Amino acid sequence: MRKRGGRPAILPSLVLLFTSMASRQAALAAAGGGDPGTAPPPLEAAPSPAAAPPAVPPPPAVPPPPVVPTPPAPAAPPAPAQVPAAESPAPPAPPVETASSVEAVPTIEAVPHKLVPSLSHDMQFGLAVMPGDGYRVVVPYTHDVTDCGDRTQMSAHVCGSRAPMFLDLQPSFGIEKSWDLIVDLRFGLEKDYNTFRPFFVMPGFRYWLESETHVKFFTTMQFVYDGTQQQSTTKHTRSDFGVRNSNGLMIEVMRNLGVYFQFGETIGFVRWFSITVDGGIGVQARMP
Repeated sequence: MRKRGGRPAILPSLVLLFTSMASRQAALAAAGGGDPGTAPPPLEAAPSPAAAPPAVPPPPAVPPPPVVPTPPAPAAPPAPAQVPAAESPAPPAPPVETASSVEAVPTIEAVPHKLVPSLSHDMQFGLAVMPGDGYRVVVPYTHDVTDCGDRTQMSAHVCGSRAPMFLDLQPSFGIEKSWDLIVDLRFGLEKDYNTFRPFFVMPGFRYWLESETHVKFFTTMQFVYDGTQQQSTTKHTRSDFGVRNSNGLMIEVMRNLGVYFQFGETIGFVRWFSITVDGGIGVQARMP
């Protein structure tokens, strides 16, 4: 350091130093709110240019997505006109058949309906013939020798014997599918105890359980008139009356011909109380 006039040249340097420090202190006081008592913060050492991190370039700006305009909502279809209650909508037209569709469907030939003749006896006239035999039990109301018609039993309380063989001739007419009007005419083929042949007339109705089948069951309800002639030597000369029921099975060979068998019970109660059980096999022809 050089000397000027015999004094060292340090004085100008000190003045310059204090002047710079005073100006800096005033600037810090102004920046810190004007509080002169506040100590200035310590000075940070400026980083060296070599130690500074390299500057990172800012990321490129991303452009905003383009705004897609929203299409307007479709307008609601107009409401269909209401059909009045009194009017109904017209049915859709049938589809038109083309040549290809007609060829694809196989044709079915119509089979003619075969008429089967009815097996019922409705509105048919019939004539049946049936031979038969039976057994008879007689309970007389009095105790005479001839009451039972058999002298070997001699005034027995109950008389039993075989009934004479008979032949039934039966005309009939079908008044309905299940009902026939019948009249049984019974002729004795053998003589009875009184040497006369029996004769019965038995009108009534016959009911068919199944009228249209080839094999059918039947039952009858009949009124009985016994016109068998009696000996003049006995007091039993009047006719007898009663009821009859017969049950049987008929096999229809064809519409106009049938074979049947039956068994029946005949009850008489005027001349005496009698029960006759009989049976037989017959054949019936009908027309038309």
